[in-house]
Amino acid sequence: MQQFEAAAQAALDEIPDEFQRYLENTVFIIEESSADGLMGLYEGATALDAGEGMPERITLFKRSHEAAAATLDELVAEVRRTILHELGHHFGMEEDELPY
Repeated sequence: MQQFEAAAQAALDEIPDEFQRYLENTVFIIEESSADGLMGLYEGATALDAGEGMPERITLFKRSHEAAAATLDELVAEVRRTILHELGHHFGMEEDELPY
């Protein structure tokens, strides 16, 4: 779990400062697995629509990432792609607009 958490933290640390303020109400969670085989899941309002309600939530599913990666470098890259994908949803992008 420590390697996965480190990979996720490294990806979060790469997010430029000008976007960090839009993540103040965003919770990042790591779960072991998803019943649907998902890599990640975004829940909540977009950063542009966020209000005083519940925090936005990005969940990363550890086992899905581990199954997709044969090496630590691949794991780090896959976690980064998933975080960028879910952050795209956070900023209001639809599936067909996302690069990953």
